[in-house]
Amino acid sequence: MTDNYTGPASDARADLDGATGTAVLVLDVGASWIKGALVGPDDRRLREFRQPTGREAGPDLVLQHVADVAAQMAAERGSAPLSAAGVAVCGAVDPAGRVTAVNLGWSAAPVRAYIEERLGIPVVVVNDAHAGALGEGRSGAARGRQDYLYVSLGTGVGGAIVQSGQVVAGSHGQAGELGHVRVDLDGRQCTCGARGCLQTIVSAMALEARWYELYEERATAHKILDLVMSDHAGALKVWRECVGALATGLITAMTLLDPATIVVGGGLARAGDKLLVPLREEIAKQARPFHAVADLRLAALDDWSACAGAATMARQLSPT
Repeated sequence: MTDNYTGPASDARADLDGATGTAVLVLDVGASWIKGALVGPDDRRLREFRQPTGREAGPDLVLQHVADVAAQMAAERGSAPLSAAGVAVCGAVDPAGRVTAVNLGWSAAPVRAYIEERLGIPVVVVNDAHAGALGEGRSGAARGRQDYLYVSLGTGVGGAIVQSGQVVAGSHGQAGELGHVRVDLDGRQCTCGARGCLQTIVSAMALEARWYELYEERATAHKILDLVMSDHAGALKVWRECVGALATGLITAMTLLDPATIVVGGGLARAGDKLLVPLREEIAKQARPFHAVADLRLAALDDWSACAGAATMARQLSPT
């Protein structure tokens, strides 16, 4: 599957041959895209890339593809020594670095072992929302905050709970799975098998499915968001449904967790105020007197939040 490799992005931040100190390799493996970078000790992204995940090829080939991409990126490190790798993934991660991700068809896929074998360096594997929360806490919208909820709106919906400055993983590493909170018991079937999960209404996949239901034409989430930004009536109808369901999910989170701040990131967050303003209004409508409504913010690192968090975790494996 390496024929799809696109190489470093055109906006690479620095020349690897001129870099000093050790670099870490980071990947953010989503259901639709793999994003990644080689990151220097000063947090500069020395190389960047993104390409389709290719999940239609099946779970085994996706795992091979991820490892191939990591190996090719490692080969491009120039003179910079590579000390470790961090891989953020859209699924639950067990202590051995095995990943269960319904959107990728993975069930206990041995991601850490597979990539460590290919690269020959230590690898840490982390849930993408957990990584995004760490990234936003280190240098983004949650910087200086100790108590917040991070929500990622992409192909699916991810969530991470941060308390006292630490991500709460839960007893089985699955805390924060906001996308699988059921908000409509009679709703669409989710990739997990249940009906009416939040991500069946609030996600790129959900936007595209709802658009087809209403207008019998295919449109990408990116195109639908462009139409939302231009106040297209049909797109705004779909968007209002999405925002209303997200508010319901966040009210549930506030009821259970009482976070001081909620940071919303991921691809759909590029809607900016078109997301934030109606979301605040919907939360205000749905909130009850006992709710302490959280400070709502957009992620500051765009869709690189998870890569930033994965870099932080990779450096902990090899701090030199």
